[in-house]
Amino acid sequence: MADDPLRMYLVIRRGAIESIARGGELAGAAAVRCVREWAEEPALREWRPRPGKVTLRARGGQWGRVLEEPHALAGDVDGESAIALPPRRRFERGPLLEQMQAMTSALEPPPVEDDPSPVAERVTYVLNPRLEMSSGKTLAQIAHAAVMAADTGALEGWVNVGCPGRVVVGGADRFRDLCENGSADLAARVVDAGLTEVAPGTVTVLALPPA
Repeated sequence: MADDPLRMYLVIRRGAIESIARGGELAGAAAVRCVREWAEEPALREWRPRPGKVTLRARGGQWGRVLEEPHALAGDVDGESAIALPPRRRFERGPLLEQMQAMTSALEPPPVEDDPSPVAERVTYVLNPRLEMSSGKTLAQIAHAAVMAADTGALEGWVNVGCPGRVVVGGADRFRDLCENGSADLAARVVDAGLTEVAPGTVTVLALPPA
């Protein structure tokens, strides 16, 4: 169904997360857990070639209801946390997801590092400094990078400890250099399909493996 593609829904509890950095780390970890847990399901296999993600915001009562759905969770369920729901089509969302709003509220921006470098134990997600994406779009793009990094098969130790990460905005020159010349140093390179907010073919996030 090309006009209603499968989407993984990421859910953030309203008011529980204040920063892009923490939200991105948790969304990435939840997405990786979801992909691993439902790896053999037909819907997830079909979703893989076009792994779209949508970030939703749950109010207090909605959060408890989301927890009753099959889900993968990262973080503290009563505090900072993110949920990833197995892929489904728009018409399959059900009343609960239909009621939720897209994640548009501004979160605290991540720090800027002109020359980001890998750090021990964590994947470093480097955001494109030339882009202005909504919070929900940014979290979805970081989740893309996390899944791609896990898919390399080279970071199983990182996956096994819960996919810890840090999020920074890269310097323009360094980001461009990594895009053009640093493929061997990357765990993931996210190129957006251009369906929302950015032009097709835009590199949104780079992921550096742990040092």
